[in-house]
Amino acid sequence: MATFFSHFFYLFIACLISVYVTATSFELYYEKPGPSEQEQLLIINKGQSVANIASHLRELNLIESRMVFILVVRLKGFHDKIKFGEYMIPKTASIKDILDAVITGVSFQNKIMIPEGLSTISVIHRINDDPRIKGDLIRFSEEGVLAPDTYSFDITTKKKDLFLKMRNNQKRILEVAWDNRDPDLPLKNALELLILASIVEKEAGNEEDKKKVASVFLNRLKKKMRLQSDPTVVYSLTNGREPLNRELNRSDLKRVSPFNTYKIDGLPPSPICNPSKSSIYAVSNPLKTDFLFFVADGEGGHNFSKNLKQHNRFVKEYRRLKIEN
Repeated sequence: MATFFSHFFYLFIACLISVYVTATSFELYYEKPGPSEQEQLLIINKGQSVANIASHLRELNLIESRMVFILVVRLKGFHDKIKFGEYMIPKTASIKDILDAVITGVSFQNKIMIPEGLSTISVIHRINDDPRIKGDLIRFSEEGVLAPDTYSFDITTKKKDLFLKMRNNQKRILEVAWDNRDPDLPLKNALELLILASIVEKEAGNEEDKKKVASVFLNRLKKKMRLQSDPTVVYSLTNGREPLNRELNRSDLKRVSPFNTYKIDGLPPSPICNPSKSSIYAVSNPLKTDFLFFVADGEGGHNFSKNLKQHNRFVKEYRRLKIEN
């Protein structure tokens, strides 16, 4: 009897040791650095099985053994906790590192840049043509209502989500600018502010010039002078669909259009592009100047004038620089 219990005891101890060794080896393998020598983008689709995920991980060389990964997931009870998404897995990531990422569900963020001054048609094309952004195509043409910026999105983001974010951002920017505007602005409402900001966006060569350019147009509006802005003429020709790719000529300036500010009084009926926050703020709180004219200085900025005589001298200088260059 004693011998039986002795054998049973030793067998029990051996089992404990075996379990301990197995568990220890399991944990070591769980936290062991992976084989990948570079970061990899892992995409997990909705409803994808653990076995399929394991196969994909092996194809990407992120794990050494497909079966070990499946066993780890099952034994730790993670099979129903993995979230679909895109995950940037760093090099030599362990199985633990990989599972921490896909269970936390913080998906990899893509980015799309919407430059200042694009027409709405151009912005919509960028969203619709980006294969990384899912969802139905957007059809929209209202000008000026999308905020230029660099936007982040992940695999769950739809085209409509991104579009609404741009629109809501611009709405908030415009509301703040209008609520905090200079009380002396010759503008009736926030739409007129947005329209003028879009013209300033297309005219100003740099951030420093924006408030000066805004002051010129606001001064002209106060004096009932026509804005005579070339970008409005360009918009009358293209509707923002494509660049003009040529210089304006005299017949262009005589074109009859509600957007041609050489022919109409006041502002055009809508914006001519999607202006930046800085252009909107430049109009809502411009510099106080006596400037009525401006022309490019050939170096990315502008020369500003209070009278036509001074302006004509700057125009002559600009034309000379163009010929020389």
